[in-house]
Amino acid sequence: MIQKFLLNLALATVFVALIGDVTAFDFVLGFVIGLGVVSMLSAAAGDENYLRRLWGLVKFAGYFLVILVKSNLEVAWEIITPGFTMQPRILRYRVAGLTDVEVTTLSSAITLTPGTLSADLSDDGETLFIHAMYARDRDQALAAIDQLRHWLLREVFNHDC
Repeated sequence: MIQKFLLNLALATVFVALIGDVTAFDFVLGFVIGLGVVSMLSAAAGDENYLRRLWGLVKFAGYFLVILVKSNLEVAWEIITPGFTMQPRILRYRVAGLTDVEVTTLSSAITLTPGTLSADLSDDGETLFIHAMYARDRDQALAAIDQLRHWLLREVFNHDC
């Protein structure tokens, strides 16, 4: 997937260079043309559907952006209002069955979200320890992580969940 995306970017860059006019519109047009070329090459080679994977990545980015904005607003509200509404806790989250790349990506997504931090991975690699600032309800906090995991596996790693 990464190689195909880089090829797509290279084709867009070549298109802009051949046109001789460097504008955002021309680059986007070159990217769309490159998208078609890479998709046809993938289909001819019998590889995974590049367009579907790229669309899944865009959908995950949108979903993650919503989570990111919500958690930023929650932390900002905590800062600007008096009092202390945090209820921090360490959560144990099972990651058995995930590859190292999937665990790393999930833990990075958790850490990027304000108010949560992937603290540690167990020695056997089956449990992720997560510090959550706003974990009033343990089951609800784990359900939110389950949803993030589901989106990540379905849209980015192309698992049937």
